[in-house]
Amino acid sequence: MKIAIVAAEVAPHAKTGGLADVIGALPAAFKRIGHQPSLIVPGYKSILQKVEAKPLLSGLSIPMGDIDEPFSVSLAHDRQGVPMYLIEHPGFFERDGIYGERGADYPDNLRRFIFFGRAAAFAAAEIIGPDVIHAHDWHASATPIVVRADAALRQKYRDALSIFTIHNLAFQGVGDPADFPLLGIDASYFSMNFLEFYARMNLMKGAIVLADGVSTVSPTYAREVVNDPELGFALEGVLAQKKANFVGILNGADYNEWDPAKDRDIAATYTPQKPDGKRKCSRALREMLKLPNREEWPIVGMVTRMTEQKGVDLLRDAIEPVMELDLQLVMLASGDAALAKFFKAAEQKYPDQIRVILEFDNVKAHQIQAGSDAFLMPSRFEPCGLTQMYALRYGSAPIVRATGGLRDTVSEFDAASGTGNGFVFEKFEAAEMVAALSRAVATFRNREGWRRLMANCFAADFSWEAAAHKYVDWFARLRKERGFG
Repeated sequence: MKIAIVAAEVAPHAKTGGLADVIGALPAAFKRIGHQPSLIVPGYKSILQKVEAKPLLSGLSIPMGDIDEPFSVSLAHDRQGVPMYLIEHPGFFERDGIYGERGADYPDNLRRFIFFGRAAAFAAAEIIGPDVIHAHDWHASATPIVVRADAALRQKYRDALSIFTIHNLAFQGVGDPADFPLLGIDASYFSMNFLEFYARMNLMKGAIVLADGVSTVSPTYAREVVNDPELGFALEGVLAQKKANFVGILNGADYNEWDPAKDRDIAATYTPQKPDGKRKCSRALREMLKLPNREEWPIVGMVTRMTEQKGVDLLRDAIEPVMELDLQLVMLASGDAALAKFFKAAEQKYPDQIRVILEFDNVKAHQIQAGSDAFLMPSRFEPCGLTQMYALRYGSAPIVRATGGLRDTVSEFDAASGTGNGFVFEKFEAAEMVAALSRAVATFRNREGWRRLMANCFAADFSWEAAAHKYVDWFARLRKERGFG
């Protein structure tokens, strides 16, 4: 099966979050189980500077309103050898950022990514001829829209399956009605049944309606966004109408990058059978951050965005009772300026217990995973989450709120039975989070219990092959239902 994957990010070259990790790993998993994946991504400066790209198509253009936007397509390969087609438009993509710079979005993002989705649909039809075209998140949502709403593309994709995957429903690609002509489709599609959304245009809504199948990144999140209006962001009814053609497929973890047995970024490698290297990683993390060497206290790590979605405000509200626990907190986070200011002030107030790094650094992310004893994710909502999967691989017990993919991957440790791989709290309340942290600290003091917990963490397996098989089985069912060959 030829599977063309369309996305705005790909690790390690163009990354702002978990979407890039998925796109950096899922295609290779498809390849390992016998299929023919390919990637279509924007030709960002950050990619063109790092990969060898061969010109493939030139002199192309996409009419967008009154302007023809020129572009070309070049061919590179990702780190696993999967073909990666780059949509090159210097004005749109050869910028320093992906979505913006210095904390501000680019004002033309809607235009940039409508263009990208349309160009990707054209390129996939001309170069790949896919059996499945699989678009990810709102930045690629123009692809499933135009492959069904554009008459010429609809003919080219008459035997292909169109799939749309939602990674975060909070970001939908909403624009003014005046932006609708940028899609180049009939005006009838600006209606309540398609892209119209409270008198505005909603790209994600259009993709959901027009795609043959829609997925999201965990089974629990799929249920939550249909049943909870707060998490459905006004699209819960649209998703419910997809019925069996809306599914949740849990993301996997890229164990090629995230594996303490072969991680070159950490102080010492270690395995479930020989875990002693983790203690060396903890000492190295404390030394790097100039934290007192209190080995009787657990290090609680966080690698996150500094946003309310990630529950960082919950930690802010509970910082005093958290600091009364015998623990040290290491945060690698960037985002909201007010939250960042608060935690830097807390670092000054609690110099023996808190360290805050206000920038994303992939090497430090690995070092925090390896050096932490526990890993805190108090998310308000979490479509899937990948860092808790990485934490489990590194023998760091996740402390999570039971939402989305966190509920699907972490279970409460029970010392009596020896089951469970972390600490879970249900309500989005500061007291609940503090209680979960307190249970973790108490368990850490019981060395035998903690060794059992670490063993359970190490035993968790969320490989991408399992997710790839589920996608392929779903694709096959949808193709059969639609009478495709």
